[in-house]
Amino acid sequence: MRVAFCGASGTGKTTMSEYLVQTLGIPFNPVGSRSVSKAMGFDSPYDVDKAGKRAEFQRRLVTEKRAWEDGQESFVTDRTTLDNLAYTMFHDVSTIDASLLEQVVGGLSRYTHVVYCPVKVFCNPGGDTNRVQDMTYHQLYDVTIKGLLDRFLPEAVEYSTVFAAGIDARKAWLKDFLGLSGVT
Repeated sequence: MRVAFCGASGTGKTTMSEYLVQTLGIPFNPVGSRSVSKAMGFDSPYDVDKAGKRAEFQRRLVTEKRAWEDGQESFVTDRTTLDNLAYTMFHDVSTIDASLLEQVVGGLSRYTHVVYCPVKVFCNPGGDTNRVQDMTYHQLYDVTIKGLLDRFLPEAVEYSTVFAAGIDARKAWLKDFLGLSGVT
């Protein structure tokens, strides 16, 4: 099982990912925008943007994410490769070329399940200073990621949208979607 969550910041992807990791005992993908930005010497991905290094950052993020995921039999990740592409579209669209798009779309074929977390159900960016607080930004991101999923997600990948807002309801929904009703 290789489960990927997608959606805007603050939509509960990490919380559900951590629950699934604990429930199934499978690895969580540690490669993300924060780990890659730190490895590049920056405090956050937004600092990468300020330094004009989005292209280098994005390629490194996608390459490292894909390498980790390609080396795992099973895993959970709280961002799809399409999420990475969507953020690049928002912050430096000119850095996207055919090679990056191919790498991003190729990463989708590794997922067995994709869970889309829409902002209209739940979105709380909280007080995290590494997150954009503007809800318009998150709503626009949400429309972008949904369009990318509709266009690029392979038919073989099981895909669904979580409409449950409360954490217990989300956990129950997730277990049902993944066919884990007997797992505690």
